[in-house]
Amino acid sequence: MKTKLMIAALVSVIAVTSCKKNNQESKDVSDQTGTEKVRGSSVADHVIETGMTLAQINAVIAGATAGQTVLVQPGTYTITGKINMKAGVSLVKQTTTNPIFDATSLASILTLNYTTDMSNVTLSGITFWNIRMQISGASAPQVKYCLFDYGKRAANTDKSNNLKDDYLEYINTNNALVSNCNFMHRSTDPGRGVWVKGATDTKVLNNTFGNGGTTGYFVCAINDNSQSNSLVDGNIINRNTALNANDALTDHGIYGHSFNGLTISNNTITGWPTNGSGGSVKVRNGQNVTISNNTMNGSGVLLYEYSNLPAFPFLKNVVVMSNTINVSSPASDLYHGIGYYRDNTTDSEYSIKISDNILPNGSIVANDTKINITDFNAAGGGVYNNDTAAGYVLLKAGITNSGNY
Repeated sequence: MKTKLMIAALVSVIAVTSCKKNNQESKDVSDQTGTEKVRGSSVADHVIETGMTLAQINAVIAGATAGQTVLVQPGTYTITGKINMKAGVSLVKQTTTNPIFDATSLASILTLNYTTDMSNVTLSGITFWNIRMQISGASAPQVKYCLFDYGKRAANTDKSNNLKDDYLEYINTNNALVSNCNFMHRSTDPGRGVWVKGATDTKVLNNTFGNGGTTGYFVCAINDNSQSNSLVDGNIINRNTALNANDALTDHGIYGHSFNGLTISNNTITGWPTNGSGGSVKVRNGQNVTISNNTMNGSGVLLYEYSNLPAFPFLKNVVVMSNTINVSSPASDLYHGIGYYRDNTTDSEYSIKISDNILPNGSIVANDTKINITDFNAAGGGVYNNDTAAGYVLLKAGITNSGNY
């Protein structure tokens, strides 16, 4: 009798241990290639299976509730309309292979419009072909380890008459994250990558834009018109320079304007020309911006203050520090290094600091006659300790400067 009781107890312990192990495995679904870890939710009944139609995909998502994750099996899914998301329900690849949501059968890029239905949603490990997302008013949407490719540009458009050529657009969102994604544009359809508009606390981190060749046809990689506290960090942007001959499709590498609080740091930006449409980074008409520790190849930083933005008729609290800017040869213009330009006559810049940058063949040019010297130098502004080697330092008389060589 005692032996039977001992055996029964042992069986019970094994059963409990096995149950705990199975429960833990159901909570931790992850790998090192971007498959999202899912904790505390049952996912067994929420799987998009290979071969499903768009209607079936939407039915699976509709069956999930906030806090749950829908897993997507490998395969190519034909997408001709909206993928209906739900707040708090995430969409994650099931295996190490990205599933493909394919809208290339459509004549132009498919725009998926979302509002709060994208709040607290994570998209992870999905490939999107010819699909862009416009997300408005959502809180904490996340797009991670995704790939965007084959976006089709509307016929007979350029950078001025088609502002819907980006893959991800955030309008008045809060705490959005774009990380470890790969953005591609092809020679027949140049376009933009990510555009942040009026958003707060956005992070665009560690993404790749183009390969400098077949997938590097970018008008602009990242546009930022943030309301506050936007971080663009650790991205690799590699544009095909063949596009430089087309000025109508050239609009800066990272382009910030009408912003309040923007950090551009630790990015590597290659392939934009040394002219008014180029520049690895351009910021204009905003306040509280730091551009630091970036590597820029081919062109540098443009600081502009235009008169046509009454909401931000100034450029204030600017720091350009510890960047490496590689240009092919020196020139005494705004474009071959770090240049400041102003056509605004009603308001003034305030505290423009340019320091500790390395520009082997580059120039620092801030000699516009409209510069207010007192305001430029305010709060530590000035030009300090930059290595221009074979380049030029051309400053309006009175701008504080020292240690430049």
